[in-house]
Amino acid sequence: MAPDIVLYNLAETYVFTVSGERVGSINEMLLDPHTGIVRSIRLKTDARETIKLPWSAMRFDKSRQTFFLTSIGEVVVDRQSH
Repeated sequence: MAPDIVLYNLAETYVFTVSGERVGSINEMLLDPHTGIVRSIRLKTDARETIKLPWSAMRFDKSRQTFFLTSIGEVVVDRQSH
């Protein structure tokens, strides 16, 4: 069984597009106080903008130990970066 991922270890973790382009890093994780489930993150882009993304906008790649945007995430980042 793989070890658990500790939430504070995710701060500053890089986030990439599916094609491998780095778009930024996780700045904050926002938890639902009633369920304890991560609902969204704040992504600090390489251009120093902050974008709020739903948790479903990313997927974690265990083999590379990093996050990649889903198609939902790529649309949100593209819209807010322009």
